[in-house]
Amino acid sequence: MVHYDPYMPEIIEDPHAVYAQLRAEAPVYYLERFDAWVFARFEDIWNASQDNVHFSVRNSTAERPFLERELASLEVLSTMDPPSHTTLRKQLFPRFGPGAAKKLEPRVRAWVRECIERHREEGRIDAVDELAQPIAVRVACAVGGFPVADADQLVEMVRATFVRAADHEGTTEAGVEARETMRSYLFDLVRERRKAPQQGDALGVLLELRDEEGREYAPERIAQHLTLLLVGATETFPKAFASGLLRLWEHGDQRRECVADPALIPGALQEILRYDMPTQWLGRTAIQPIEVGGKQIQPGQPVLFLYPSGNRDEREFDEPERFDIHRAPDRILTFGHGTHRCLGAFMAQMEGRVLLEETLKAFPEYEVLEDELYRPRTEFVQGYQRFPIQFRASSQG
Repeated sequence: MVHYDPYMPEIIEDPHAVYAQLRAEAPVYYLERFDAWVFARFEDIWNASQDNVHFSVRNSTAERPFLERELASLEVLSTMDPPSHTTLRKQLFPRFGPGAAKKLEPRVRAWVRECIERHREEGRIDAVDELAQPIAVRVACAVGGFPVADADQLVEMVRATFVRAADHEGTTEAGVEARETMRSYLFDLVRERRKAPQQGDALGVLLELRDEEGREYAPERIAQHLTLLLVGATETFPKAFASGLLRLWEHGDQRRECVADPALIPGALQEILRYDMPTQWLGRTAIQPIEVGGKQIQPGQPVLFLYPSGNRDEREFDEPERFDIHRAPDRILTFGHGTHRCLGAFMAQMEGRVLLEETLKAFPEYEVLEDELYRPRTEFVQGYQRFPIQFRASSQG
């Protein structure tokens, strides 16, 4: 009989065997410890994601220890229901949509080439710390309004909030302290920008917003929105990119296809995002009784969406455990679905495509230094934090 708990060692090491068992034996699983439900199949997650009648993101599992409680309790897009969510998303979307991504792409490509050239003579580069992470944080600065001079500080603040301890479930005291440090930084940033307003980024939009009484947003409220933007932009994307390089290295024939024909790279990126989604779950709270998979879910009960499990569901994908850049799926769960689809999806797809194009062009025969990889133990956002690759002499110049 299958057993699931987000803190199980099997989940932290490699969750996919347990996810497969859940899909087969208990796709709607009752997590008694937290009086919560877990959705493991694609279709259930997809349908619930767009169901605003039976499910709410407001206070979604905010009191439950298995969730990132500090994030879940914020008043941000991911914890707001329509119509307030719709209004705010409409205001912010022009800074994150396809037009904004296209406009930023030349700068991103220049940044990627700069990172690559800086390390070309060394014959190696850390694909996270020295490539994807610097790009992700620069994009966050350009789109969000964070000072680019603070880029390294921003990365360290976010990383510190996700530190885990072997004898502790979820966020540690050090992580809580790091979030307080981040909040203090963001409060100061908001106050400074009020003194010298400027347009063109998400912070500029937030500074112009007014609440129901016509008052400007308090610094605390704006800082909450900036927290979500900063974490989303800097923590998950580098891990997804590193996993992509790993899969293309493992499947050299598919990597060589991408090198020979860069037009295949967008499809390869889609498969990368399906195959190795870093975020293990996000959730909702039931607000109306509903039956899913023969189980009765009651108002007030949390629901966890196991996105990586859905992305490998045999009912949705043919041979889902097979990595295939030619798969071209009609839909995946990596950016969510429905009202709360990831606001930064277009930016992330542009970043990923440009990074793959430039990396494969510069280092078509890279080797992953497996002995030096580092993957932190965590139940929430999984992936590599250190991912050094080595490239042959023929790749240089």
